[in-house]
Amino acid sequence: MAKAKIYGFSPWVDQVDSINQIMKETGERTESVILRKLVDEALQARRNNKVSALTEELDSELGKTLETIKALLMRVVTDEDVTFRILDMCLALLQDVLAETYATRQLLWESLVMPQLREKGFDVNDLEGRFTLQTNQARDYAYSVAERIRESQEAEMTKPTRDI
Repeated sequence: MAKAKIYGFSPWVDQVDSINQIMKETGERTESVILRKLVDEALQARRNNKVSALTEELDSELGKTLETIKALLMRVVTDEDVTFRILDMCLALLQDVLAETYATRQLLWESLVMPQLREKGFDVNDLEGRFTLQTNQARDYAYSVAERIRESQEAEMTKPTRDI
């Protein structure tokens, strides 16, 4: 209890009645104890109101932030869906191009190259082996080009960026 400061006040009539009622209910004999408890309750209620107001403000800001994040995520999902569709179409077109390329190569091999090599005395197994060998060499070349591109992209991504 603080002895350095003493408060004195004249209560309103209805306050006297309320204090007397509280004293009767609690069995307390002095008004000062009741008044200290009432002041404590009032101060605690005021603190709670400030905290409640601050919490409501933070909740409001948090709600706005969450709505912004939700909107951004929805935009990303929509953009990724479009990107996925584009990539899916690119894959389908690439598969068609590869199928046409392979069919054209096989047609040319069978109609132009094989007859000439048969005339030179190559048998069917040698011809199939040559075709497979050329196919594997082309595949290895394509994979090596793709690997070099991937490595250069990774190198670009790991380069430190400079602030302007």
